[in-house]
Amino acid sequence: MSSFAREICLSSIHVYWSSADSVFIALSDDHPDLVCRNPWSSLAAVDGLLDLIENRHRHHQPADRPAA
Repeated sequence: MSSFAREICLSSIHVYWSSADSVFIALSDDHPDLVCRNPWSSLAAVDGLLDLIENRHRHHQPADRPAA
């Protein structure tokens, strides 16, 4: 996990098993449009979601802020 990832604050992350899709699904109230699915591990789904959120923040940094 990079130092940037430690700056991300989330109110909550939800993880559930979808029997219809046979995957764990992770999502966050703070980023409802981002979803990560993993067929083997709920923790991997959460890690994937955090990576998606980190990538979004990295690509939407203000111009006056240096890259991490």
